[in-house]
Parts: sequence; C-alpha cells; structure tokens
Amino acid sequence: MDPSKEAITKLEWRVDGHESEINLLKQTSGELKATLDSIIELLRQIKWIAVGAGGVVFAEQIGLMGMLKLATL
Repeated sequence: MDPSKEAITKLEWRVDGHESEINLLKQTSGELKATLDSIIELLRQIKWIAVGAGGVVFAEQIGLMGMLKLATL
C-alpha cells in the first residue's frame, strides 16, 4: 500500500474514533444538564421554604401571628 494511502486510512480511523467519543460526550453532557436542572429546581424549593420560615419567625417576633389567629376566630 502506498504510504500516503496508509496515512489517510489511519486518519480516517482516528476521525471515526473521535466522532464516537464526541457523541458519547454529547450524551453525557445532556444527562448532566438534566441532573443539574433538577438540582437547581430543588435548591429553589429549599430557598422558598427558608424564606417562608423566615417570614413566619419574623411575624411571630412582631406579633403578627397573634393578630392572624384572632382574625380567624
């Protein structure tokens, strides 16, 4: 086989290998994005739970919860 054809064949094999690696990386990237999106959503929920708890504590401190309890009676 001609040395240039041999070199071209080797390069073609490399390109094929790189294409499969790139496809695998794209798939992994998609899975990581989905996982990160679910983590972000969970952190948002935790943030709003903490904000709500802070609001309740603040309302307790200024006596607002007592007024709300009287209003429901």
